[in-house]
Order: sequence, then C-alpha cells, then structure tokens
Amino acid sequence: MPRKRTILTVVLLSAAPAAASPDAHAPPPDAHVSKATLDLRLELIRTGRDKAQANVSRFRPLCDQDGYPLVGNMANKSNVYQPSQFCNDVRKAEKRS
Repeated sequence: MPRKRTILTVVLLSAAPAAASPDAHAPPPDAHVSKATLDLRLELIRTGRDKAQANVSRFRPLCDQDGYPLVGNMANKSNVYQPSQFCNDVRKAEKRS
C-alpha cells in the first residue's frame, strides 16, 4: 500500500528581495523635489549628453550618493538626455575610479 504524503506550503518573507526591486531607487514625485533640482533637470535636458559629461560636477546634485536619480525623467517623445541616463553614467564612472 502506498504511503500518503502531505504537501506543506510555506511562505518565505525577506526584506532583501524588496530592497533589490527596481522600485527601491525610484525618485520621488516632482511635488516633493525642490524647485532648484527641477530647474537643474531642465538645464540638463537642454544641455545634452556631451556638454553634461564635460561638466559632471554641475549636474551631480541630480543623483544621490550612490548615483541614483533624485528627480524623475521628463515625459517626452524626443530622445533627450534624461536624469536617469546621467545618473547611470555617473554610477559607471564612479565604479571605474
């Protein structure tokens, strides 16, 4: 006669996967960001990638100490240099150093 087996379902909860989620570094909404930071974001978008990379210290306040954006991207249909792209470039550059 075959043995009866019981399957037990267990839910494992951990804080590590929550911290590793893509939303862990999501920037705050524009309503919670200073006007100076929003103005700097607009200046970055107008400046473009090449000039922004030549003057990283000017736009570095758009990123936190780990290199993640402190302000969200601007919605548009054109291909402009966004804060998330700038901060990604900052993270890459600081890892090399």
